[in-house]
Amino acid sequence: MSLEPRWLAPLMQVLCETQPEAQAECLRQRLSAQLQRLDGQVPFRLVHQWQADVVLPLLCDALPEHQPALLGLRSLHQRAALGLRGRKGEWRAALRPVLQPLYRRAYAYDAAYAQAHESALSFGLAPANTAMIAEHFGDAKAFALYYAQLSTEANASAFAQANAGANAEIAARAYASDDAEAFAGICGSSARVYAWACGDTDEQRRTVFGRLTEGLGECLAQLQPHSTGERHD
Repeated sequence: MSLEPRWLAPLMQVLCETQPEAQAECLRQRLSAQLQRLDGQVPFRLVHQWQADVVLPLLCDALPEHQPALLGLRSLHQRAALGLRGRKGEWRAALRPVLQPLYRRAYAYDAAYAQAHESALSFGLAPANTAMIAEHFGDAKAFALYYAQLSTEANASAFAQANAGANAEIAARAYASDDAEAFAGICGSSARVYAWACGDTDEQRRTVFGRLTEGLGECLAQLQPHSTGERHD
């Protein structure tokens, strides 16, 4: 049975999916070499090290207005990387003020706004609606602007609240109990959120994925074989 941590495959699939195949294969081979060096025995604290050293510094740059909350979460990860795991309540309290603005920043706002604007403009220009639109909004363009902003803001807020609430609970459980299976269920989607929060274009997101992957490799390289007696998942 492979001792490769069960969360690594879904995470690597996401991290490499936007990279050119040759570059993605190179990254996979480098990580595979590190896993062989460690006999596949990777402690869960690697996750905390990666979050503290790689993920959260990127998020601090993308969300500078939320830096106090991000630094608080980073401190918990730093402690956990040293073996001080923390309680579920601590993790939940630290994750919630980070995840909501993170998901809000990652929401595809421009695309959603454009779609809502186009739909509202078509509605406003329909002959059956022109009188009502003129009375309440002046013209179809004014209605489209009003509707697009109202609709997109509401959808973005709902998206952030729902996803942050669900993922805070799963992540808090995973971090508090070194639950590799729980983390495996969210690590891939979380990586996508990091990229969308830190990059506005496909090229910027590819760069973020590359930095996340390189950082993961560096964290692996710092591990020493059989350096800990903790459970390996």
